[in-house]
Amino acid sequence: MNPEDFISQLVSKTGITQEQGAAANDVFQGTFLAGEKSKDIIVDQLVQKVGVDQAMAETIYTIGVGLLSSTGIVDSIKSKIGL
Repeated sequence: MNPEDFISQLVSKTGITQEQGAAANDVFQGTFLAGEKSKDIIVDQLVQKVGVDQAMAETIYTIGVGLLSSTGIVDSIKSKIGL
């Protein structure tokens, strides 16, 4: 999935703006790691950089991970880091 598709789907599924979607994409690209601790880091960064509250940041995280998982990106990352 290319960044434009990822952003478009995030915007569509969450109701955030295109600009917020681009900021969220930057967070995922810059910090995506498998594991529960990385979820907290990503959610915190979404709150700061996208300008949403904690609940919306968790929604964006869940949908973003779902989008990445559906395209096999998460499995590829996990296999590269040995999970």
